[in-house]
Amino acid sequence: MDLLRLVYEKILLKTDLNLRGDYSVSRTPIREAIRAMVGLGLLETRPRKGAIVRILTSKELLDLFEVGAGLKGMACRLAASALTQKHAEAIEQALENCIAASATSNKVQYSIANLEFHAAIHAATDNYWLIEQLQNIGIHINPYRSLPYDIRGRIAKSTEEHAVICEAILAGEGEKASELMRDHIMLQGQRLPAVLKILAQ
Repeated sequence: MDLLRLVYEKILLKTDLNLRGDYSVSRTPIREAIRAMVGLGLLETRPRKGAIVRILTSKELLDLFEVGAGLKGMACRLAASALTQKHAEAIEQALENCIAASATSNKVQYSIANLEFHAAIHAATDNYWLIEQLQNIGIHINPYRSLPYDIRGRIAKSTEEHAVICEAILAGEGEKASELMRDHIMLQGQRLPAVLKILAQ
């Protein structure tokens, strides 16, 4: 399900019958998936309209990104202190993917590369519980994270921010990497209410 597109356009989800045709599955797993997404707060149900994408309020978005910034900052600090060669190479490769996508201003590819970069840092913490919490909050954050990429120069700026975060982690500067990551995430969160307001016009 292209949730990013749905958030962008703020449109109703297709009926489960159409989803069955699109994904060649029976009605039951579609309904279970929708119920699961309602439970996660990604969708909400309305009488006679079915399930629609739940758009967070500005306050909810800022709160969400504040928590995400704290957890991701912790991940950078732990990654820097426990970095293995394998994880270092994974982070560097993910950064290279971001640079390549940024060079072509490919929003879709950059969105994927961005998630891979953050996931590589999370994996480098070697902390199961933190990774699980980051995955849970990512379910709510990730659909919104690419929205600022429509702002001119934001992809390039994001890549620059990734580069200095990567440099700090590889240098073992955990506190610096943590601070850089918190700023990186909070800046995204602070931009989103204005971006969503423009999209709603």
